[in-house]
This record gives sequence, structure tokens and C-alpha cells, in this order.
Amino acid sequence: MVRSVLLCFHPFSLTGGRSFCPLSTQDACAFYSFLSEDLKRLEQSLAEESSISLRWSVEAMNLLKRMQIELLALFKKCKLPIVFGAEEDWFNQYMQETAILLDFCNSLKSAISGINRYRLVIDLTLQKIVQGDTMISLEEMDFKHGSSLSTKMVSMGKDICLQGNNKADKRIGTVMLAAKCTMIVVSVLLISAIVSPLPINIGSEGLTSKYPQLKPFIEMLNALVARFHERAVKPKKGSGLVLAEHKMVDSVVGDLRAQAVKGVEGEDEKERFLMSAELLRTSSDELREGIEMFDAVVDEVFEVVINGRNEMLGVFREHVYVN
Repeated sequence: MVRSVLLCFHPFSLTGGRSFCPLSTQDACAFYSFLSEDLKRLEQSLAEESSISLRWSVEAMNLLKRMQIELLALFKKCKLPIVFGAEEDWFNQYMQETAILLDFCNSLKSAISGINRYRLVIDLTLQKIVQGDTMISLEEMDFKHGSSLSTKMVSMGKDICLQGNNKADKRIGTVMLAAKCTMIVVSVLLISAIVSPLPINIGSEGLTSKYPQLKPFIEMLNALVARFHERAVKPKKGSGLVLAEHKMVDSVVGDLRAQAVKGVEGEDEKERFLMSAELLRTSSDELREGIEMFDAVVDEVFEVVINGRNEMLGVFREHVYVN
């Protein structure tokens, strides 16, 4: 089901509806500008490529990492007050959103494990081919999509939608709105790239009129999603994979399967079969290298989020002791 992401979110009250907001307009605008520029670079990277790659996926994860670093720096600079027991308080919202981001990282790790298992089957099959076995079971090399992961991501988006409220517009509220929308949109695009495409519709018309300061940022989100959809068009036939490295492996596996069905009897057929096997080895190695880079950046994002949460818990404890 197509989900309108941005309309599900609303800014959050700092102090139970009071007008106090220590975040300056300059700081808020700087954060919006940072996000817009990073989103623009991410969209331009897609524009320069004919397909979606693991290199682009690494860039997307790095955007989430930088956003968390910038958001934490903003909180520490402004020394925002904490409202105990208020669900809309910035501290509670930050802890909820980062918990979701940690869950997302764990989900990606699960998807990475699935791809690594797929590669292991390919390596074992290639060993058999090298040993002269052309009667291999290529059905074992079919990649199984992590459908439960896609369902989980959709569930995450629904849960966040339910956390919105109709408190008055505050600068910190719109900053958190921008950060949350970025996290969800980029996360859904990454799930679409790594696992299987998910539909996403940015319902932005209401927000651009209500929060004009977010207009450039929302326009960049729309441009990114549109560009991603251009590059992630599913073929009419095939596995429906999105990643360029993964599609290449799947294509060579299909070629090997077709040759095995026809039979590999003559010298010419055997030579072609071995050439295809070598191409599969090369493609599998490229997939491995890309996945290793992506795995590393997922770990980095996880570490940044954990460190940020620990710092904010330290701020919370100081607030308790002072008061």
C-alpha cells in the first residue's frame, strides 16, 4: 500500500506547550541547509549512475550518520530543557527515534547476512564446477527475498506516524520533523535497494504551506524519491532485484542455468560454461566487496547512534541531579 510519509508527522512541543525555545532561527536554518545539501548530493549520485549500487547505499548510510552527529551537536549547543513525563518532549522523541534507527540497522544486518549466505552457496557451487562437475543444482543459487524485513520497515513507519501531535510549531519541533522524515525516507529507500522495492509517496503539499522553512528540504526529498524510482524500475521478467551488483550475479546464474539445461557435452559448451563460471566468480567478488563496505558503514551508524544516546542519557542524569 502506498504510504504518505510526511503528512504523518507533526512538530513536537518543547515544554508541554510553552513558548520557550532556545534554538535560534540561524541554527535551525543551518540544519535544514545541511540536510538539503546532503540529499541533493545523494540524488545527484543516482543521476550519474544507470542503476542503484552498493556504493550509493553506503552514501545513504553516511547521510544518516552525519545527520545524527549534527542533530546531537545541535542539542548539546542549545542545552534544551527536559520535560519529565511529557511524551512530546524532545528528549523522549530523540530516544524513540534513535531506537527505531538502531532497529533499522539490525534489520539491515539481517539482510546482509542473507546476501552473504547466498554468496556462500555460489562459492560452493563454483568449487564443484572447478572440479569438473557440470551437473550441479543451480536451483540452490536462487536468492530468497527477506519479505519479513520489508514488512518490518512498513511497520516502523506506521508506528512513527502514530507518534505525531498537534502542538504549536516550535523551531526544535520542525528540526526534529526534518530529521525524522529524512530517516524514514532514506531508510525505506535503502530497504528497497537491499531487499525489495517498497512504494513510498511523499505527501508534502500540506507541509510546504504550513512550514515554508522546510520547502527546500521537502523538495529535495521528493527529487530523491523520484530519482530512486527511475533507477529502481523492475524488469517485466526476472528476480526483481534492485542492486546493480546483485542483479549482475543473478544474471550470470541465469545464464549458467540455461547452459546446464541444454547440456554441457562438447568442448565448446564446456569452455563457455567455465567462462560463465569465471564471470560469476568475478561478479560474486564484486558483490562481496560492496557488501563488506556497506556492512562497515551500518556498524558506524549503529555506533554513532549508541554514543549519541549515551551522551543524551548523561544530559538527562545531570538534569535530574541539578533539579
